[in-house]
Amino acid sequence: MMVSRPLPVRQFTKRFFGIVIVFLVFLGACVGTTPAADPVAAGEPELGVSTEEGGEDSQDGLVYEGQDELLPGDSTDELSTEETLGDPEIEISEDAEQTSDDVDPFANLDKNTDTTYFYVLGQLYLRENKWKLAEKAFMYVAEADPESIEASLIVAHLATQRGDLDRAVRYTTEVVKRAPDHRKARFLLAGLLTARKEYDKAVEHYEILLKGEPEHHSARLLLAQLYGKIRKIDKAEEILSPLFQNKEWEWKAQLALGRAYVNVPDMEKALLAFQAARAADPDEIEPVLAVGAALQEMKRGEEAERLYREFLGAHPDNKAIHGRLGRLLLKRNDRVGALEEFRAISKLAPDSLQARLTTGLLLVSEKKYEEAIAELRLVEALQPDNSTVMYYLGQALEAINRDDEASLSYEKVKKGDPFFAEAQLRLAFLDVSKGNLDGGIKRIQQLLDEDKKNVDLYGALSILQLQANQYEAVVKTCTEGMALDPGYDRLLFNRAMALDKLKRWSEAERDLKLYVERNPEDAHGLNYLGYSWADRGENLQEAYKLVQKAALLAPGDGFISDSLGWVLYRLNRLEESLVKMREAVHMEADDPTIREHLGDVLFAMGKKEEALEVWKKALALDGNNDELKNKIKRNEVKK
Repeated sequence: MMVSRPLPVRQFTKRFFGIVIVFLVFLGACVGTTPAADPVAAGEPELGVSTEEGGEDSQDGLVYEGQDELLPGDSTDELSTEETLGDPEIEISEDAEQTSDDVDPFANLDKNTDTTYFYVLGQLYLRENKWKLAEKAFMYVAEADPESIEASLIVAHLATQRGDLDRAVRYTTEVVKRAPDHRKARFLLAGLLTARKEYDKAVEHYEILLKGEPEHHSARLLLAQLYGKIRKIDKAEEILSPLFQNKEWEWKAQLALGRAYVNVPDMEKALLAFQAARAADPDEIEPVLAVGAALQEMKRGEEAERLYREFLGAHPDNKAIHGRLGRLLLKRNDRVGALEEFRAISKLAPDSLQARLTTGLLLVSEKKYEEAIAELRLVEALQPDNSTVMYYLGQALEAINRDDEASLSYEKVKKGDPFFAEAQLRLAFLDVSKGNLDGGIKRIQQLLDEDKKNVDLYGALSILQLQANQYEAVVKTCTEGMALDPGYDRLLFNRAMALDKLKRWSEAERDLKLYVERNPEDAHGLNYLGYSWADRGENLQEAYKLVQKAALLAPGDGFISDSLGWVLYRLNRLEESLVKMREAVHMEADDPTIREHLGDVLFAMGKKEEALEVWKKALALDGNNDELKNKIKRNEVKK
């Protein structure tokens, strides 16, 4: 039977799985590393404005595959900032190494030990960046001496750093109860309550703070934004009014008002406020980012682009705006333009790994593999354990047939890392390309045994099982996969092909008809069903329509031309069939089945000598075709 043959492993898997690169880059995807301190490529907090076209929860920043949005983005609560959390007495480095608590230094201490000991111990742990141990030491101090405000605040800050907001709120609340006039504690508590979305309570603390200290402008700005959250926009304007006439604070006040309107939400008024902030100080970057984000949210991307380019004209070295413009261009699928922006960032900040990684991914998507490898190798040198780098480096190496190096890169992605499953899939298909089909199947089966809910693994496994002629296994794999995702049409098509090979045509036909109904523009699905009907002499007119449409969708496909010729042959339109068959042989000269079909058409037209010659050429390409051998023998005898 002549159908659309499965693509060669390398070609098919690049099309089926390799498109993840383009897809990730289009979404602005990047790398699974911790965010850098500078704003290069990572983006700035977006002032509460979602700029991804089509969703509130989307990000304008680069999203890390395999992790949950480590970078600040447009859906980040703009009130949950470091400033919101107050003015910490201690500085905590994100890159500091946390000592293991396997040995508990507190285990053998007497509970009556003087608090001074724990205080000194806590300070020593702070100097050594042993945050958890420091937090534990200061908790001893705070519990033993409730009057120790400093110890309680340090515990609160350390708990905040770990994300334990409940503990942070508990300790800060105790400080505020004991010292109602403690400005930093109340400011921290208001920020913590905001982070927990307890907006009414946070408002109460900011209001108390401002009554005692009207010049606390940071609290005023944050309170205004909270008023927007609780739909009291008039109060936001009122609380900010003293700052509108203050030259130093005017742009910040307008920015806060814009954020309040975003929280309402009222994007038109938010944009006006952001524009007023920019007019108040054209050289400040935050208003530019806010105006641009608002324009993008309002689907006015061209205006946003003009804004960014105008700002870069006056400030060509601004990495954040280059990054924002690059991401905007990515959303338009202008990867060439985006590449230019991220390359500019790499020149301005050669040590920015995020910019280099983004550049590398864009180069891969543009098929500039050698350049991509150079960029990714630079990142690898500094982050040899970064699984995202290793995965995409493997993709680039594989694309230029450096398969051994690609395999080494994929092997460095360890179990539990982001992209582990994807790397194993690539290794499986590389196994197959080296002739180890069983090894590839085994590798994917092991992945599936550990993650039975990953429907993509069922798809990959079914592809290799088809190549191994394991048709019963294909039916089982596809059925199990579709139980998880009934809409996974690739599984439906693979099962149909396996059922056809098992001579369970009625079931195969059912799956094929459903597949074509769901995917009316899939040339290969149309071709398979149309050819199958023609080969059985069924539904010939409908088969002709399907294959003709497939030929229009995929011009130059020799297999589809063969199918069209075969349908015409069944319809006894031999002259037309001959034209299509000769076209198919020209396009797929080494395919024995297409040559055999050409011979069949010639024979039906009475051109027996030419038919025999064509059949013999087909047999030379497939010496094990006993049916063709017998056909040649029968007709040579008749001759």
